[in-house]
Amino acid sequence: MLYPDDWFRGKNVTVMGLGRFGGQIAVVRFLAARRAVVTVTDLAPAERLAGALAQIAGLDVALHLGGHRESDFRDADLVVVSPAVPEDSPFLRLARDSGVPTTCEMNLFLERCRGRVIGITGTAGKSTTSAMAAAILTAGERPVWFGGNIGRSLLADIDKIQPDDLVVLELSSFQLEDAAALPFSPSVAVVTNIFPNHLDRHGTLEAYIAAKAHITRYQRPGDVLAVWSGDDNAAR
Repeated sequence: MLYPDDWFRGKNVTVMGLGRFGGQIAVVRFLAARRAVVTVTDLAPAERLAGALAQIAGLDVALHLGGHRESDFRDADLVVVSPAVPEDSPFLRLARDSGVPTTCEMNLFLERCRGRVIGITGTAGKSTTSAMAAAILTAGERPVWFGGNIGRSLLADIDKIQPDDLVVLELSSFQLEDAAALPFSPSVAVVTNIFPNHLDRHGTLEAYIAAKAHITRYQRPGDVLAVWSGDDNAAR
């Protein structure tokens, strides 16, 4: 579901998992700027989240830290989930059983992104490949934006990104699994390699490959996919 910016005003939105990196912090700022009624919930106590909390200090948001409350999932209008939260979380199950939709930071960005997306994934080498691609493209004439799983959320920059801009995103299997709900695939996709990883989350190699495959599943004629031909898993 696409959530227009004016949809958020007055809506009860739970941000599940603040973490210590940029994605969820950007989400909280994004929601607060659109006048949502924001609740941030995290299993970690406040002292372990001091750096992240400092970055949202002054915003009108409720903080429920050191554990989750069922009401934050049962009574919300939307839950924005950190990629680190497993799909079988009982709190996510409660939200879905209560008819509450879920989304994530990357999906909120992709729904609004007007630039041409170059998506890069793989078990190893995706950060280096993404950084190299962004550096090479920056030498050209078109503006380049670089973010994603590498740690920098571009959600705060969404209004600045123009249709002719290039957007280089490092995409994890978690983010690609979530992006399938849009549905979305970048117009240029790169898969560096695939070998068993994150099986504690995905369960099987086949499920892990299926998550990665979302990077190309919804591509259109004329889009580009670059895969190492010597990698049987990536070729699947």
